[in-house]
Amino acid sequence: MALKTTVLVNGINNLSDARYCAGMGADLMGFNLDASHADHITEAAFKEITGWVSGIQLVGEFDEASVTEINEKAFNLNLDFIQLNKTYLIDEIRKIEKPVIQKVFINKDTIETELVEMLELYHSDVNGFLIYSTDFTTIDDTNCRLLRDIANRYKVIIGFGVEKSNLDYILEEINPFGIGMQGSDEIRPGLKTFDELEEIFEALEE
Repeated sequence: MALKTTVLVNGINNLSDARYCAGMGADLMGFNLDASHADHITEAAFKEITGWVSGIQLVGEFDEASVTEINEKAFNLNLDFIQLNKTYLIDEIRKIEKPVIQKVFINKDTIETELVEMLELYHSDVNGFLIYSTDFTTIDDTNCRLLRDIANRYKVIIGFGVEKSNLDYILEEINPFGIGMQGSDEIRPGLKTFDELEEIFEALEE
C-alpha cells in the first residue's frame, strides 16, 4: 500500500513485527546486529525472520562494532543499509561498503549552528540522518523550527515524537524525507499487539 512518506522501523526482533510492518508498507526495517548491544539479535535469528518477508529494505543497526565486523555482517546478511547509532569517524564511514544512515541525537541544549556544522560535515558521506531525542517526547512549536531547518538542507528521518495526532503537522511543517518508528518485544512467541504502530500506519495511508 502507498504511504505518505518513507517509513523506517527500527529494533525489529521478532517475526510478528517484521511481517506486520512489511504488510503495512514500511520501506526500511532495522535490526540491531551489534553483539555489544544487550538487545541485539543473532545472524541466525535475522535470517529466520527476514526469510518470511519481502519487498522491504533491510538495515543493520550498529553501536560499537568495527568497520570490519560491519562489512562482514553486511555481506553475510545481504543488508541494504547500515545504521550507525553512534557517531563514527568519517574515515570509518567511508570504508563501510553499504549506504549509511547516521543517527543523530538532539536535546534541549542542542545549538543549531553546531548541529548544522556536524550534518554538513557528514552529509556527503552518508545516505541520510535519523534524528532522535530522549529529551523531547513530542514535536511541536518548541522544536519544529530546528527540525524544519535541517530537513530543508539534508535528508532527514524524524525518529522521535511521531504520533497519529501530529503526523500531518510533521509532514506539512517539517517535510522530512521520512519518519522512524520502533518495534517492540512480543508478549510471548507469536502474540503481539500493534496499537501504536497501527495508529500511525493508518494515518500514513494515502
